[in-house]
Amino acid sequence: MTQTSPYYRGAWEPVDKEMTAYDLPVRGTIPPQLDGLFVRIGPNRLPDAGPSRQILGFLDDGMLHGVRLADGRAEWYRSRWVRSKAVTKSLGGSRPPGPPRRVWNDAVNTHVIAHGGSLLALVEGGCVPARLSTTLDTVEYTNFGGTLPHGFTAHPKRDPVTGELFAIAYNPIRPYAEYLIVDTNCRVRKVERIDVPKRPMMHDFALTENHIVVLDLPVVFKPTRIVLGRVPYCWEPKHTSRFGVLPREGRGQDIRWFEVAAGFVFHIVNAYEVGPKVTVEAMRYDRMFDDAPPNPIARGAVYWRWVLDLDTGTVTESQIDDRYEELPSLDDRRVGKQHRYVYSAQFRPRDRYDADGFSVPVMLVQRDLDTDVVLTHDFGAGMVPSQPVFVPDGPQEGQGWVMSYVYDTARDASDLVILDARDFAGPPVAVVSLPHRVPSGFHGSWVAAADLAAIDDLTGAGRDT
Repeated sequence: MTQTSPYYRGAWEPVDKEMTAYDLPVRGTIPPQLDGLFVRIGPNRLPDAGPSRQILGFLDDGMLHGVRLADGRAEWYRSRWVRSKAVTKSLGGSRPPGPPRRVWNDAVNTHVIAHGGSLLALVEGGCVPARLSTTLDTVEYTNFGGTLPHGFTAHPKRDPVTGELFAIAYNPIRPYAEYLIVDTNCRVRKVERIDVPKRPMMHDFALTENHIVVLDLPVVFKPTRIVLGRVPYCWEPKHTSRFGVLPREGRGQDIRWFEVAAGFVFHIVNAYEVGPKVTVEAMRYDRMFDDAPPNPIARGAVYWRWVLDLDTGTVTESQIDDRYEELPSLDDRRVGKQHRYVYSAQFRPRDRYDADGFSVPVMLVQRDLDTDVVLTHDFGAGMVPSQPVFVPDGPQEGQGWVMSYVYDTARDASDLVILDARDFAGPPVAVVSLPHRVPSGFHGSWVAAADLAAIDDLTGAGRDT
């Protein structure tokens, strides 16, 4: 398979087939309370798709990687492509049922979550989600029972109190985004239009107890780039960077815009309110997709904080750290609330592409914002971690496990590594050896056994051991 993009080398290189393996070997001891599915998704170009020049495989078909843990065992590992039009044409079989996909490319490759009895594979840019079985087969594409007006997003936020799902969905051909609230039965109960006439990339947004925060930043849609095999977005220096604050139950025209320094954000860490001040934390790039050396993706993002004062209309911005970090996560019970611990992947500095391919994480980071203590977990030479996912094990924030797929370049295969968040820099609690590589990709989740049972009830599936 000839690939021309540096994305397709090293840890980013796609795998060429699906795989199932049972009773996986384990070093150490899997905590018996870990009963559920660790699942992640990322772009994985089909073997017959031909060469590509695009960065990061934004338009490529998504592959799921999941490990089922129960009773101190790693029962199985599965990798499955989401059954898009291209995948079914390449691998055979019938296309999954469902409504119109809303976009010309129905590849779903960015995130996977459980909500309302459904396991959902997600992507931004206009496509509807794909609903999955607990064994990672594609059941259907879904518009939430006809309640989703257009496409969805890769980064919805769940309110830990109400259980509702909040989202900002956009399609680059439309000069507006849609603010959505999805109830606990996976039905959209609120839709509001937010005008963004420059058609910016809106990969993520922030949720607080009473507001949402929308990001309108200077990466805008340029369709002519698609025919060149490039990401169809570019840096627009004349576009004002701004954050929009909207009450959760407000109307689109109620949004208040706050101008901020030029920059770009793929991923929000969290947001919260203290009195009239809304604090947003995220990984911030100086610029993005401007095609100027050094490539801005390779240069990396740093931890940043904005404080938006709703009384005065002013913004205070500050940099929290200077290390290059991405793929942040935290205890989901703290979403929209003031938090203490943040987990992320740290990248090495890189001012160009080289033989190793696109820049990859070199270690995981745990940051204690109360004490300003930053711990790292270095897996060793030739080991490439992916996004850390926190799994709670007790009522206190920081009491739980951190899970990540880690690629071992020496054996060209990956492990599922489980760390104790209370001893983050210490040795792993357990390492599950997988039969092949899990390419560096995007986002995933821990889906507890109770949620898996609800998903099985909806799909009519059963647990496969």
